[in-house]
Amino acid sequence: MNRLWTFGCSFTAEYNPIEGVYHPFENQYDRYKKFKGGKLPLVWSELLGKKIEYQTMNCGVGGSSNYSIFRQYINVCDIIKKGDILIFGWTSMLRFPVINLNENIVIELLPNATNYSDTGYSKTTLEEIIVNRSHPLWINEVLDWIKLINMVVKEKGAEVYHWCSDDTLFNQHSKFIDERFIVIDDPESIKTSLMGYLNLPKFFGGLLKARIVEETNGEVIDDHMGEYGHINQMEYFYNHIKKHSKILNK
Repeated sequence: MNRLWTFGCSFTAEYNPIEGVYHPFENQYDRYKKFKGGKLPLVWSELLGKKIEYQTMNCGVGGSSNYSIFRQYINVCDIIKKGDILIFGWTSMLRFPVINLNENIVIELLPNATNYSDTGYSKTTLEEIIVNRSHPLWINEVLDWIKLINMVVKEKGAEVYHWCSDDTLFNQHSKFIDERFIVIDDPESIKTSLMGYLNLPKFFGGLLKARIVEETNGEVIDDHMGEYGHINQMEYFYNHIKKHSKILNK
């Protein structure tokens, strides 16, 4: 059976509840699971794998930087085979890995978090790095990785597609966009990000219900896709891939 490989951050990863009797706390996915009656819905990658009859290999990890997403691919690139399909969900350029000196591990620095005292960097230094990483030239680093990935995947006889949850990295107006990039194809939504576009009420009978916070009527404050958002994202990705895939259209 061919495999569908997906790489990315929390917009690709499976739901990750804490659960278990040894955890006195709960996260937003635990609360969402309760809202759904004790069973979490499938994320878009699992839904897509079932639709195209591929085994889904979801390598996405919540909070990943683009460096980690590239490493997700490196970790499995040697076992990708002819006929496989790969989908990369790239994320914000402002995220980057740093060393936690106390635990001697690599962690991801996320711009919206505040406590990184174990890195040895001052708050001012980290803020200055984030400002520097907002420069458009950093885009070229990810584009170089994409070029390398595309070349290797083609040599293997597999196919690859790319999308991004942060449209400052690339979007429908980027000059290099071709059939390997899943972007908005609606001329009436030229100023909308892809994730924002997939949240639009027009996909849900005029209702806002793509994200967890909307589906739960505010009971669970989380901006990630809920059940209906993942179904819509799967269908959008499927339509793009089905249109362009030489593998699926044999």
